[in-house]
Amino acid sequence: MSATLFLSLAFAHLVAVISPGPDFFYIVKSSFHRGFLNSLIASFGIGFGVFLQCLFSILGLSILYSIIPNLYLIIGSLGACYLVYIGLMGFISKSSAISDEGNANLTSVSALKSFFGGLTINLLNVKAFVFFAALFGGVIDELTLNEELSMSVYFFVATSLWFIFLSFTLAKGIKTLINVEIQNKIIKISSVSLIIVGIGLGVYIWT
Repeated sequence: MSATLFLSLAFAHLVAVISPGPDFFYIVKSSFHRGFLNSLIASFGIGFGVFLQCLFSILGLSILYSIIPNLYLIIGSLGACYLVYIGLMGFISKSSAISDEGNANLTSVSALKSFFGGLTINLLNVKAFVFFAALFGGVIDELTLNEELSMSVYFFVATSLWFIFLSFTLAKGIKTLINVEIQNKIIKISSVSLIIVGIGLGVYIWT
């Protein structure tokens, strides 16, 4: 895998994972209601969910391409268009305020329940699967099995680290990231970035 391709995939994942969504709000709520340790474990659950989403996407695309080899350009192009589309949609979306109800009365749950809570919230996010299918759609034929697994593991680690960072900042009382204005700025920056990546992947597919 070329360094350019890796950086493109990693960058697209980064801007998607930091953009407020179901996983983001789940970690915020978990941090407020259950404390840092529970949100920390949930972060690994979300990261593992991303790992599974990647494997599902890769497996599904590999099967489709083996059945219909010429489908590569179509799915790759649709994937690139989808990245541009969700980037454009980001400009008209608005984040909502998050209520900080305080953490004086934290509800403790088991580590296993926290992990599966994060895993479930990610796996139930159909948009995440579509995102990874779009991301891998145009480059799956360029990657070996080891490279596909390596990217999936990287996405797992990067996702987990981001939500661990978010959990830590909330635990320390640094609530800047849940400010509506900051969230909307993150969304706009992420939107522009996804549009650029989508266009870049489209060019990569057709050249």
